[in-house]
Amino acid sequence: MIIMGLDPAQLRDWSALAVVDMQIKQLDSGKGRAEYSLLAMGRKQGLPYDQIVDWAAGTWRRPEFNTREPPEFILDSTGVGIAVKDMLKTKGVPVRAVTITAGEVMTRAGPIIHLGKARLIGTFLAAFDSGKVRINPSMPIWEALQQELLNYRAEISAQGRAKFEAAEGEHDDLLFSLALAVWYGEEIKRGNKL
Repeated sequence: MIIMGLDPAQLRDWSALAVVDMQIKQLDSGKGRAEYSLLAMGRKQGLPYDQIVDWAAGTWRRPEFNTREPPEFILDSTGVGIAVKDMLKTKGVPVRAVTITAGEVMTRAGPIIHLGKARLIGTFLAAFDSGKVRINPSMPIWEALQQELLNYRAEISAQGRAKFEAAEGEHDDLLFSLALAVWYGEEIKRGNKL
């Protein structure tokens, strides 16, 4: 199954799009394990919303990503993402909207999933650290993604809550687009369906 994650941005920031192939590998125990191969990733800076939509919809339609079934499209609908969601729908892209909130809770309000940032990043990091996310280091975007992974920080509050943030002056758009796709596979396709 192909899953795409889009982190759209305002005009001066970076928008990022990740395309992963989720496959279920059978283990010796008979259980299945989801694994994610990063097929494509890109980011663009300074695009008006209509151009972000054209880029994302064009990627969603690419034949190499539609060999079995249409890709699942996951969108960070926080902030500007809500307008991008509506524009993508007019282009025929079936979007699953996720609004990022504080904390670790996941709820649904109509068609939109409200997802705690700590849960999103924690789910991604658990999959990444266990070797379930495969990224070819020869991909042109690898160096930028690796930099984002290295510059991402977790802090634990006095109440014991995790807070995830990019280091000051650093970006997290590539990480977020990939995390959205992996989170969707781990929690929605494989687990908590809401």
